[in-house]
Amino acid sequence: MDELIAQITEKTGVTTEKAKEMIGVTTEWMKGKLPQSLADQVSAALAGAGGMASSAAAKATDVAGSAAGVATGAAATATEKAGGLWDKTKDTVTGFATGSDE
Repeated sequence: MDELIAQITEKTGVTTEKAKEMIGVTTEWMKGKLPQSLADQVSAALAGAGGMASSAAAKATDVAGSAAGVATGAAATATEKAGGLWDKTKDTVTGFATGSDE
């Protein structure tokens, strides 16, 4: 496994952690495509790669959750600002319609 990780990092320039994630994802993909007996052999040859895929998936989930939180906060801020702008515009238009100087 270490030799494969070294080759991936050398040929692609990615970090060791990223190479492990790549191996894990590839192994999980192959397990879903190969006949069970062959998939078992691949799993045995790349022992631990499934855990690497789980780690990669967990990291992706964390990043997605963080992005969703940021997007939700930005949407709430935009909604709040739009509401304030609407209220100010409504008050101004109402003032013109009634002739008051608000």
